[in-house]
Amino acid sequence: MSNDPATSDPTSHDPATSDPVDDPAAVVRSYWDRVWLDRDLDALDELATDPSIRHTSHGTNTYTVGELKEHIGDALCAIRTEEVTFDALTVDGPMVWLRATVRAVSLATMTPLDLAWLAQYRVEGGRIAEAWALHQSNMDWGGT
Repeated sequence: MSNDPATSDPTSHDPATSDPVDDPAAVVRSYWDRVWLDRDLDALDELATDPSIRHTSHGTNTYTVGELKEHIGDALCAIRTEEVTFDALTVDGPMVWLRATVRAVSLATMTPLDLAWLAQYRVEGGRIAEAWALHQSNMDWGGT
């Protein structure tokens, strides 16, 4: 990876050199890696504030960490995430904007499922305090 800002990949990240408290992108990457890929709901103890706020197509909800584990756990019962690709990632202070593609398997039908995500996170003290998220199934960003 190049350190030249003109040629470096803005979506790349080296977790070994990042302090999550100082690097909101590292917190968001860890959330996707640990919770969605590794299926480690206990990681939310370290990655989410208690309480935290989520804005989705289901409305705005405030969750304790325990409630958030239950809520995300329900989603993990429906799909098994195989790959998360960050198509774009932008950080401005505590805010992280993400465009991602999730490749998963529907556990109900055992068929492949692609999910396109648009999300924004507010990170406070190395934890996700607030999230805005929308996803659409079977949509291809087309690499742009």
